[in-house]
Amino acid sequence: MALTKALVLGLATAVLATPALADNWPSKPITLLVPFSAGGPTDFIARLVAEPLSRELGQQVIVQNKPGASGNVGYQSVLNGPADGYTLMHNTVGMQAVNPLMYPSAKMRPLQDFVPIGVTGAMPNLLVVNPERTPVKTLAELVQRGRAAPNGLSYATFGPGSSPHVYGALLQKLADFQAVGVAYKGSANAVTDVIGGQIDFLFDSMSTSLGQVQAGRLKALAITSAERSPNLPDVPTLKETGYPSLDLKFWFSLQAPAGTPPEVVQKLRVAVARVVADAAYGKAMQERGAEALPVAPAGLDAFFQRETAQWTEAANAIGLKAEQ
Repeated sequence: MALTKALVLGLATAVLATPALADNWPSKPITLLVPFSAGGPTDFIARLVAEPLSRELGQQVIVQNKPGASGNVGYQSVLNGPADGYTLMHNTVGMQAVNPLMYPSAKMRPLQDFVPIGVTGAMPNLLVVNPERTPVKTLAELVQRGRAAPNGLSYATFGPGSSPHVYGALLQKLADFQAVGVAYKGSANAVTDVIGGQIDFLFDSMSTSLGQVQAGRLKALAITSAERSPNLPDVPTLKETGYPSLDLKFWFSLQAPAGTPPEVVQKLRVAVARVVADAAYGKAMQERGAEALPVAPAGLDAFFQRETAQWTEAANAIGLKAEQ
């Protein structure tokens, strides 16, 4: 009896405390956890968000990096923490849709584990080649070379499930040719080897390959965005080159653990939407090769479900296997 009474009192206290939490929130700094190392797209976009989000919320937003296991360490850290709106995760669509397939033992369920707060942007990938080692001027010419010599071309990935792997493998499937995949730990070494002639092509993040393309060391054959980039207006989209199925945005988002009070979630959603819609934010993203991707708070849940399904379908289409 005493236990039951205590439980009832505890639940009543929690219910009464929720509006107070929402009314006073935020009353202390907020941690924005990036589950990857500093310097990459997930990190720099989080840092672009942090300052204006601090102004919107009236509290400091602190970026913290916690890399490991393809983002899974940071994922679990936020998931296991309190669902009070004071710790958010900056997620990628790869973690959202591909990691659950790659690491089934982790039992990740992003659509159930987390609540969408806002889409912070998208990072197009450029399909790049060495203009001397792989002297092609168009994607059609690259495909022709691939068909003429099965496994005669090589392409760089950042490991199974990475965006260069998914884009590269999908291109081969759609264009009916086979190339040899070579895994790298990150963009820097992969780009170096494409420039050096050791690798034929790479779907690289625009933020790391844009300068090399502008300097003429790499040639961009296509871009994965829906529209041409103002940074490279002469580079066609994959849709323009005849591969509309490859029009997959690699997007980033802020999420809170499931169970975060709805009032807090709504405050966060409105604040993030304002940040992403601001012209200064869009300009800062564009200068780094990224693009703002405003999604209205009312459309977030549908966006996450639709985009997660598309990326999961793409991963299944290339036969992505769980890591052993």
